[in-house]
Amino acid sequence: MIPRTKVNYGLLDLVRAAFTRERKREYAEALVTHLRELTGCRHILLTASGRGALYAILRAVGRERVLIPSYTCKAVDEAVLLAGRSIVRVPTEANGFNYDASSLEELLDEGSVVVATHQFGIPCDMATTMSLARARGALIVEDAAASLGTRIDGKLTGTIGDVGFFSFDSTKLVTVPLKGGFIATDDDAMAQRIARVLDEETVMPGLAWKVRTILMAAILVVIENGALYRLFHWVVFGCRRAFTFDEDGLHPEFTEFYRHRLTNWQARIALGQIRRLDEIVGARQRRYRELLSGLSGVERAALPPEDSTNSWACIRFPLRVRGDKLVYYQQLVDRGVDCAFSFTYIGDPSACGRAGQLAHEVLDLPYYEKLTDRELNRVVEAVVEIDSAGVTR
Repeated sequence: MIPRTKVNYGLLDLVRAAFTRERKREYAEALVTHLRELTGCRHILLTASGRGALYAILRAVGRERVLIPSYTCKAVDEAVLLAGRSIVRVPTEANGFNYDASSLEELLDEGSVVVATHQFGIPCDMATTMSLARARGALIVEDAAASLGTRIDGKLTGTIGDVGFFSFDSTKLVTVPLKGGFIATDDDAMAQRIARVLDEETVMPGLAWKVRTILMAAILVVIENGALYRLFHWVVFGCRRAFTFDEDGLHPEFTEFYRHRLTNWQARIALGQIRRLDEIVGARQRRYRELLSGLSGVERAALPPEDSTNSWACIRFPLRVRGDKLVYYQQLVDRGVDCAFSFTYIGDPSACGRAGQLAHEVLDLPYYEKLTDRELNRVVEAVVEIDSAGVTR
């Protein structure tokens, strides 16, 4: 079976990480240096996760109202709530996955923070967002958790607003066991406040956590094998009659992803990928084009938009299924193709309008750097076969 996702690192990377010491922090320092060069930002702060980065930013800026996309990961909602801020949901654009930037005009004031999310690596309308936010005195926090490598007019997403945050989650462009992230900004005062929050509210995890995390990461690598993955899928999803680890409702809790710091061994794994980021982005862009081309004639699912500027670094290939998404999913599983589920459960389905529709429709095809030509062809064949058979009811 083709897995829904694969991490970029391998077992050898994990062995090296296991013998990496924390005392010198040489890999963390090198990672910060490379990220400064990549982003062009003066200040880089490493974090244990993307959600932890957003939490620290919101704690540091002290503004009450946080505008977030209606269609977004629940981790965003939870980070806002844990930071003690109130959520304002921005409507979703008519034919895409990002928020409708023009809606900000009626929602913004000088006490607002806009979380400008580039969903799946597809850039949102930053020009309108910047114009309206500047006119109203609002702060722009770019959610580039899913868009490391995506550029707008040559500028890296996450570096356009006042401050940006990125993720090294196991489903992102750069993957670290089991999460990680960083914050980028040119604002000296803001960077100092964020650093103070991180210093006061986070700790370096211990040896037991390291052993457990590396072991879990090794399991992720081992089960990438097709036969082992099929067994894993049957045990974890089939026997439970489930399709995702996510669940309905918000459950804000100060987990390790808020309490911990990024370790030196995690930084070592991230550093190797940052050094070959152009290669990773190029592989993603090529696969994105190939999937669009191979599936161009399907009718039972809408394809994601084309990257006409060749400047996106998408982490998802989201289909919008026309019909019953779970039936469509099961038909793919029967053909040996697993899929991921992005935001099937969103923060407030009753108030989210088109976001709720997307939650019912979106299904993510296998799409990652390790996807082979044979696997890609199998994915395309499975989708085309389902489309021809007309099985989504």
